[in-house]
Order: sequence, then C-alpha cells, then structure tokens
Amino acid sequence: MPVAWWALLIVGIPAIVYTGALLAGSPIEFDYSPWYTVFGALALTMVVGPVEELGWRGLALPLLQRRHSPFVAALIVGSLWGLWHTPAFLFSDTPQAGWSFPVFVIGVLALAVIVTPMFNAAKGSILIPALFHFQVNGPVWPDAQPWDTVVYVLVAVLVVVFNRKEMFTKGAGTTNVLMPGDEEALRANQAGWQ
Repeated sequence: MPVAWWALLIVGIPAIVYTGALLAGSPIEFDYSPWYTVFGALALTMVVGPVEELGWRGLALPLLQRRHSPFVAALIVGSLWGLWHTPAFLFSDTPQAGWSFPVFVIGVLALAVIVTPMFNAAKGSILIPALFHFQVNGPVWPDAQPWDTVVYVLVAVLVVVFNRKEMFTKGAGTTNVLMPGDEEALRANQAGWQ
C-alpha cells in the first residue's frame, strides 16, 4: 500500500479524532486509572471491530465491486455497516446512546468511502481495514461526536477527489481476497464473473 495511505491510517485517523474533539470542546485526557487498565480496552478493541472486517471488506466489498464501482460498493457496505450498529444506540450504557444515529450513519458512510480505496490499494489485504477499524475505534481517543464525523466527511470528499478515476470505474476495485502471489486464481475467478 502506498505511503500516503499508511500516513492516513497511522497519523491521519488520530488527527481527525483530535481535531473533532477540539471542535466539540471535549476534554482531551487519559481516562484510564491505573494506567495499565488501558491494555484490556486495547485488547477488546483489537478484536471486536477488526473481526467485523472479515464480513465488510473480506466478503461484502469484493463481491459488490464485481458489479459496481468502488464508490457505489462503499456506499452500500457503509449503509449496512451503519445499520449493523443500531442495537448500540438502543442500550443506555453504550457511548452511542448519547449520539445522533443519523450523524453516526453519515460518519460510517464516510469511513466506508475512505477505507475502500485503501483496501483496493492494498490489493485486498484484510489487514488494512482491520487496522483502520482498530484506529477508528481507539479506546484512548476522546469523544469527538459529532465533529469527528464532519472531519471524516471532508476527508472522504478529498479521498474521492484524489481517487476519482478508480472510485467511479466499474471493475477498478479488488474483487477477491487472496493470498499474495495467487494472481492465477484471481484471473480465473474474474473471468468467471464476466
């Protein structure tokens, strides 16, 4: 994956969240005491969100990119991804209970648009969306709702503008998640879908 995508993944996501938190006026503080309790939260975050990616980017996105452009496929996956989180808004003890559901769904759509060309640039590596999901759900990030959504939307617009040729071209996205070096199987599979 190109260095620019790695920069967005490693530095960009925290920058987006902290910018949103500053705009929201949220306190930027470390909420774990004693400090080592953060490791439990990190372990949970490493599993819960990234496991979802087996379905979202490991299966749904490649299948949708067989019939749609990456942009349309991202919007379909993003819509389903947003609706998937509906139960979290129905329980009073979740962080989402205090958020606006429509704003959340818009944010998830923006995230889907951002991660799709990243996934495609990584040639279908599920590791990239798993790391992306981990970064977005980072337990040490401050609550930046709804302003982080605004920043994610702006970043998604920039991602689409800079990648417009690939984003709007049917057949430009990864259609399979294969082991590196398995180009023959990829060609055979693509020939079967055309």
